[in-house]
Amino acid sequence: MKPNETVDFNLRWGWAKLAKVYGVEAEKRGITMSVGYALLSIERDGTPSTKLGPRMGMEPTSLSRTLKGMEERGLIERRPDAHDGRSVRIFLTEAGLGARRETASLVLGLNARIREKLGREAADELIGGLQKLAQVLEDPSALLPNGTNN
Repeated sequence: MKPNETVDFNLRWGWAKLAKVYGVEAEKRGITMSVGYALLSIERDGTPSTKLGPRMGMEPTSLSRTLKGMEERGLIERRPDAHDGRSVRIFLTEAGLGARRETASLVLGLNARIREKLGREAADELIGGLQKLAQVLEDPSALLPNGTNN
């Protein structure tokens, strides 16, 4: 089997190309992709910082750096959790809400153009296939020989 005939090759290369497009567009707006993901991942009523990393697929160190930069730029603020004084919630500021609207518009616009280029049926099939793959990968041991993680 050739590499370009495998699922993982096509996922990696497709994502790399899509990430490049997002990166270029994010840079035009003065942000990075990780800042864009954070903007879209923070809920209106704030999000515990401990939930952001897993939601965004980011390691704590990278997330901490991203949040620090966002805070320095006035996009977010940290507030103690009203229900748990030990926890901190991340909130978008007015500037952060504006950047979030711009980021959401970018994501929706790119997705609309991708759908247009692929065609509605192909785009729906791709999304369905990727969702099914995500379900299969919930139990990676089922993919390994003898059903083990070793």
